[in-house]
Amino acid sequence: MAALCANGFVRLKGFDGRSRMRVYATLVVRDLLSERVVKLLALDAAAGWRSFEAFFAGDIRRIIHRNLPGQDHQQNREDAYQSVCEALLKNDLQKLRAYSGRGSPSGFILQVIENMVVDYVRTIVPRRRLPASIQRLSMLDQSVFRLLYWERLAPDHRILLPHIPRSEPPSTAEEVAQAIVRVRAALPPSYSVDGHRPDKLVDISAADETLLAGSPVDWAEPTPEDRLIEGQQANLLDQALAVLHQALPKLSAIERLYLQYALHGYPAREIARQAGLPVETVHKLAQKVKKTLREEIGGTDAIKKWRLSV
Repeated sequence: MAALCANGFVRLKGFDGRSRMRVYATLVVRDLLSERVVKLLALDAAAGWRSFEAFFAGDIRRIIHRNLPGQDHQQNREDAYQSVCEALLKNDLQKLRAYSGRGSPSGFILQVIENMVVDYVRTIVPRRRLPASIQRLSMLDQSVFRLLYWERLAPDHRILLPHIPRSEPPSTAEEVAQAIVRVRAALPPSYSVDGHRPDKLVDISAADETLLAGSPVDWAEPTPEDRLIEGQQANLLDQALAVLHQALPKLSAIERLYLQYALHGYPAREIARQAGLPVETVHKLAQKVKKTLREEIGGTDAIKKWRLSV
């Protein structure tokens, strides 16, 4: 309350009436509490971690559940939670201590958690087995299946093409579009055409489905308040993406390619490998793209509101 009242309620003066006050206040308070957690981590790692887990455990579970939905992934979700906690504690909380004080602390922490969950999901990809009907298709079709149903990329040949493994001769956009049609036609009943039905993993660990002792069990759906906040953020994100889409034609082809990889969460080294560029060039591209987008869209109302929400 003292922080909210400080300097004439300066933290609340950004409210412009275009969103619900409840949502705006919730996000402000969340950032205040996140700042306290980060400061406590720096002063007392043990007490700070207890506070961190109490405050962010629900977010960790929610992010894991979004990346590993369905009953088939129950054990994987438990393992993912343990893996994320271990990674956060590694090297004296190095990743959490990296917060510089600039921007939203909760946004920074949630992005760190998201990256760790994605990294964990990628480690269990080798356990996946292609359905028999897909195994009978070509290598291109199998690659398209993996991108659509394992990596969850959009069924757009323009998005999939840069991710297709290199071959001789290289696959064309038209061939990828035809492969999407063949893959959908060959899908087994356990998969939906829109890709929303979770795929199945072959768990190579022991068949015991008992929950790990002492690990979190509550994988419940978000609370009504969570849904309210996420709905508001989703609407702001849609507006921000529309502005971004308008700015894309002003980027060069190589800059648009970099941005596509970056928005899918690829690190600089992976982008360099995929695009066949030196890592130094990728870092320069990142700086140039960010500078261009800041100049082009940074001052628009939609972007300002979205940045405030995160």
